[in-house]
This record gives sequence, C-alpha cells and structure tokens, in this order.
Amino acid sequence: MTSSDQAQAWDAALAALCSPPALLQSWGYGEVQSQEGWSVERLTLPGEARALVLLQGSGPLRSAYVPRGPVPTTLEAVSALEAWARDRRLARLRVEPEREVAFGAQLHELGFRPVPAFHPKHTRIVPLAPDEAMLASFKPKHRYNIRLALKRGVTVEAGADATELWRQSRGTEQRQDIALLSEAQYRRRLDLLEGCRAYVARHEGEALAAILVAWFGGRAYYLFGGSVGSKRELMPSYAVQWAAMTDAARGGCRDYDLWGVPPSADDTDHPWHRLWQFKAGFNGDLVEYCGGWELDLRPWAARTDGLVRSARRLAGRLRR
Repeated sequence: MTSSDQAQAWDAALAALCSPPALLQSWGYGEVQSQEGWSVERLTLPGEARALVLLQGSGPLRSAYVPRGPVPTTLEAVSALEAWARDRRLARLRVEPEREVAFGAQLHELGFRPVPAFHPKHTRIVPLAPDEAMLASFKPKHRYNIRLALKRGVTVEAGADATELWRQSRGTEQRQDIALLSEAQYRRRLDLLEGCRAYVARHEGEALAAILVAWFGGRAYYLFGGSVGSKRELMPSYAVQWAAMTDAARGGCRDYDLWGVPPSADDTDHPWHRLWQFKAGFNGDLVEYCGGWELDLRPWAARTDGLVRSARRLAGRLRR
C-alpha cells in the first residue's frame, strides 16, 4: 500500500468512527509532527479505535502523547493505550481527548492526573450556512464590520503563501508578546495538512491580515492568524475570517472551529482575553473539553524526566 493509500485509509477509518474526526489525529498531522521532533506511531486498538501517538525522548525517559485522541475516546481505548505503553516500557502516557469535562473523572479513576493542555481546552464552534443566513447569525457589530471591509475594497486571497502568513503573525507576536510559528512551520502545515490554506486580506495590493485554516472531516479549523496592524480601520481581520467561513461552507464543511477562547469574558488575566470579544461576535457554541491527562507508568523515570524538563525551562528563561 502506498503512502497515499495509507493516508486515505487512516483518515477514512477516523471518519467512520467519529463525526467530525479530530484533525490532530489525522494522517497529515502526524506527518507534520514527524518533521518537528516527534516519532509517530499509528495504532489500531480493540474495537477498531485509532490512535495517532507522538513519541519523544529516549531509553527509560521515552514518553507518549495522544493529541485529541484516541478516536473514539472510550475507557476501553484508553486502557488499551495504557497496556501498549506499558509493553513499550514508556515513562509516561499523556492523552488530550475531545471529550466533555466529566470524562476527566473517569480518566482519574484509571490513575491519570490532570496536566495543562497543549491545545485549547475552550473553543467556539460556529455552524456554517449559506452566506446571508450565516451573516445574520453573527452579532450586529460583526455584520457591520464585515460589510464595511467589503465596501471599502478589502479583498481576500486563498492560497499557500507561508511567507505572508509568517510576516503577518510576526506583527501579532510583537504586539501581544506571544510566540507563534516560523515560516517553515507554516509551510509544512500548508503542504501536509489536508485542505489547509492561507487566507490573506489585502487593500490596494497591501497585505493587512492573514490566517491559516484546515479542513478535515466536515469541519474547518482556524489554527493561526495575525496582522501587522496596518489600516485596521478597514477591518481586514473580519474580512479574512468571513472569506474563510464562506469558502468552507461552499466546500462542504458543516462548522468552523475558532480554535481557542478564554474560559469566559470575565477572565481578564487569561492571555487570550483580547480574543474573547472578537471570537464571541461570530456566536456559535462554546465548547469545553476535559483537557490534558497524564499517567506515570514508571514513576522514577517520570520524576527524572520532570527534573530534566524543569532545568531546560529554567535555562531557556535565563537565556531570554
């Protein structure tokens, strides 16, 4: 079986098990991570469940991470993952399922402990619809800003411009003091993730904002975005999101995951607080997942690994 055939078979199996299937369990996401420092294994578990497993470390400190999986996330599948990890003599097993908060209590009963999630625990998922119906579902200010951008001549191009995506995200990084991706990382996602594209908003030829969106299993995901801050009065960030949503709807996607919001509008200390008003204006459903859960399989090795990671984080802070 060719690599292309394997990819199609894996993604088809995910779609048959769960709707929508998790983007971070897709074949393409595994290919991205295999080029960014992880070893990748794809498992078929009892009951035909699937798990894309990311492995890091070596020897007795080797650990496994299953992002947004297994698919579907059942106690049977998680127990099978644990048995596999113990057989491999791994130090840790970390899962981050697309399951409701209450599922965490069941993971706790299996011996898992809560840990900070690598990916957003809270998000908004916007139902997609024909243009006018979808626009009518947004808050009035968002409808106004989208129409204003279009009226004033903001256009949006869909393509694979990793360079412009990186340039725009650098503007956001500098204003908000956050770290996003490198140009090479954006290009990797555009090349390897299914249905992944960059949307760039322009006015009179000048690029004003850009976002990265992936389609998988009937859902579109807004993964990254940024703006250098030029001509903000033209509302390019609204125009680029609107273009991505209408494009996804016409392409057969059912909904649009805004990929991360603060837990509530009242959480003013949250690093994403400024995003609440922008993302909430598209309405949609506020979703909370159970977050990250970790099981120490070889406690002495896990403790040693924890000390090593802490030392690396401290060294990084000192260098900065």
